[in-house]
Parts: sequence; C-alpha cells; structure tokens
Amino acid sequence: ENEEDADVFFKVKRTKVPAHKLILKMNAPILFGFCDRNDKGSTIAITNTAPTIFRIILRFYGGDVPDTTTILDKDNGKSIIDAANRYGVVGLKLAVETILVESLLITKSNVSDWLLFADAKMCPLLKEQAVSYFVARAGDLLKEESSKKLKESPKLMEELMLEISNSATNDTRFSNTGRNMSVNELRKKLDEKGLDVDGSKEIMLSRLESSNKRQRSE
Repeated sequence: ENEEDADVFFKVKRTKVPAHKLILKMNAPILFGFCDRNDKGSTIAITNTAPTIFRIILRFYGGDVPDTTTILDKDNGKSIIDAANRYGVVGLKLAVETILVESLLITKSNVSDWLLFADAKMCPLLKEQAVSYFVARAGDLLKEESSKKLKESPKLMEELMLEISNSATNDTRFSNTGRNMSVNELRKKLDEKGLDVDGSKEIMLSRLESSNKRQRSE
C-alpha cells in the first residue's frame, strides 16, 4: 500500500487507497475491471465498502488474512464476507467464514440474524452451524421474539422446519446420499475434482452430482 509504488488509486469514502494494477489483474478481475473502465491516472470511487474493509480485501492478495480479533470486532466478519462476495474474492470469504465458525459465539439472541446472513450470503458452513444450534433448541427458540424475523425468508423457515422434523423422527432417508454430507466433506470432494467450492450447499451438491454423472457416462 505504498503510494510511491502504486499505479492506481481507489477513493473509498474519503480515504485514498493505493493499489497495483498487475496484482489486481492477476487476482482481482472485478476490481481490475474498474481500472480498465477509468482513464489512466484517475481515482476510482468505491462507495459501498468501508475503507478498513477495502484494505483487508487488497491485503489478502498479498497473503494477509485478517486475524480472529479483527473479524469478530463489531460486524467486521459480515462486512468482509459481503465485500468478498461483491468483488469475487472467494478465498477470503471462505477463510473468514471458517474463522467465524471456529470462534463465533452463537446465542439465542443472535442465531436468527446469523441464519439469515449465512443464507443470504451463501455461507453454508456458517449456516450449517447456525442450523444445528437452532434445531437443538427449537422448542425454546421458536417462542423467542427474535425468531419472528426468520419469516423474512419463507424458504429458510421451511428448511428449518424440515430439519427439526427430521431430527425429531430420526429420519435417515438421506443418510446414504450426498445430501447428508457435511459442508466440509462436500467442499473437500469438490476441491479434489478441481471444482468451485463457493456457493450454497444446494449449488455445491448440484455441481458434484453433475460431475459424477459426467464421469459415469464417460
């Protein structure tokens, strides 16, 4: 982030952030696209990301992953994932999601917020953890005022009710299918095949099933 070496500048809110086009071209095609559409030497305005979060995005290309304290401070974890989605920085998104799952304290008061966030931002590992917490305490949580906001997403509510029902009846219909696979297991299988590991669990399952079908037909 040395201004003397930089050949492109972003204006994030009121903060001037230096960067290097070559690094952006190699690692951040979306951000490099902003450079390509602007006149040489001009400052590129970024209006929907805080300066601290945008710097984290740029530093990631130099191998710097934010630490747990930074991620858990305020809503930084959510903000980083949101920005990583916006700029296509999948590696950073997955790294932050993993740190949240390992370090985040999910409680009765915040589980609904994390469920909605994880579902909206396609963070299946985080969603898996939040769903597990919710299902284990469903009897109490469904009575909580905070759970009413889950009605914002009928699809998510339907998923939760299905998980609660399956848990109560010990339904094992999917025990021998990929749908019973954990997110970590699913991502590992996709990675072994050289496939994209980003997206919701449903998207990743579809990706894996399509790959398996192609292999069987060859």
